[in-house]
Amino acid sequence: MTQPQNSHIARNLIAVAMIASAVGTRPAYAIPAFAAQTGEPCSACHIGFPQLTPYGREFKLEGYVAGGMFPDYKNFALMSEIGFTHVQNKVPGGLAPNYPSNNAWSVQQTSLFYGGALYAPIGLGAFIQATYNGVGHSFSWDNTDIRLARLTSLFHKPLFYGFTFNNNPGVTDLWNTPPAWGYPFLPDALGGGPPAGVQLASLGGQVMGLGGYGALNISLSDLLYAEANVYQSLPNNLGHTLGAGYNPISGAIPYGRVAWQHSWASNSFELGAIGLQDHPIPSGISHQQSDTKTDIGLDSQFQLISGTHAFSLQAAYVHEWQHLPASVALGQASNMNNTLDTITLTASYLYRQKYGITETFSDLMGSADANLYGLENGGDSVNGKPNTSSFTTELDYYPWNNGGPKFFPWANAKFFVEGIVFPTYHGASSNYDGNGSSANGHDLIFTGIWLAF
Repeated sequence: MTQPQNSHIARNLIAVAMIASAVGTRPAYAIPAFAAQTGEPCSACHIGFPQLTPYGREFKLEGYVAGGMFPDYKNFALMSEIGFTHVQNKVPGGLAPNYPSNNAWSVQQTSLFYGGALYAPIGLGAFIQATYNGVGHSFSWDNTDIRLARLTSLFHKPLFYGFTFNNNPGVTDLWNTPPAWGYPFLPDALGGGPPAGVQLASLGGQVMGLGGYGALNISLSDLLYAEANVYQSLPNNLGHTLGAGYNPISGAIPYGRVAWQHSWASNSFELGAIGLQDHPIPSGISHQQSDTKTDIGLDSQFQLISGTHAFSLQAAYVHEWQHLPASVALGQASNMNNTLDTITLTASYLYRQKYGITETFSDLMGSADANLYGLENGGDSVNGKPNTSSFTTELDYYPWNNGGPKFFPWANAKFFVEGIVFPTYHGASSNYDGNGSSANGHDLIFTGIWLAF
């Protein structure tokens, strides 16, 4: 396939439209492989990490090939997340198997990445991650996005389109609002959280799929993005080989995404919608009865980026309809129909690409279901509700965001301190389990380093 004659003009128009908000001057994660390939510091693609700048969104949209041609040793990178967890109240039995009841260090995960061009002349590139879970002591494939990106025109407007093989609905997204790339960017593996999650946030690594996307610059300031993927659950043997286990889902899993972005001066604003439907099999045995879960979400993102200041706002809402005949038959749910709603609001500020602060409110609300969330099947919500809310304050320091040490200029690091407060936990603010436990007993401090090299 050859580029159309107007490809260079179209490419310039897209670059102007998508980089307009980066005057003055990623996750994919902020991996050193991308910095090494492009020759740019991590701050070119990211507000801290992993939040993408307009340049970072363009790099991803174009298939991770900018600055590269073929695979190179520089396209490989390592990442490690090391943290210390302190919880308000001790956790009987330990924060996790083989961990103390409080005040524990953990190497949460260590990942090997390939990031960048596979064959740039046709726009073929990849972001591939394999991870060792230091808490669960297991290896698995992680976020993977292999894409072929092309440039053409539609109605005399530049259009980037492409095809993707990936393993997580939303991992292909350009904005940090879907669950795959949304906050928490660095969750505490030893801290508590909601007893449930919507399917959009639960399928990463358990599925594989193919899809296509397109990004049309309807003007120099306005970008229209659409994506459609179809997934299936990993076959039994493959799932175990890749470390994801076997979580059967009946039939195909359709996923769709639309978004509009407007850019002006140093700003950009995005508004979008997202949707997915699947049929999980709660028995864990293929070809048996399944449930139906349908997720519909709305999201928005605002960014202001200058040479000194970077500010972003993200808002995401997902509503899930659940039809649970298989779970009811197995005694895993009481209600034939439930709902689940998640809301995440995040504001972050980064000064001189070194000093950052993030504030986040997260809320999960759902139908009361004694068998699904209550004490009957090992849950701990005495009223059978999953409702859990939290406020998080995160302070960050990035010593190498504008270039690493001389011996390894592509290295990056994030020193962080997170404080999380739970107003409600598993259905109530106090005595949520009938044994006098309160939500604030799960308040925690999580601190450590996120190192990429």
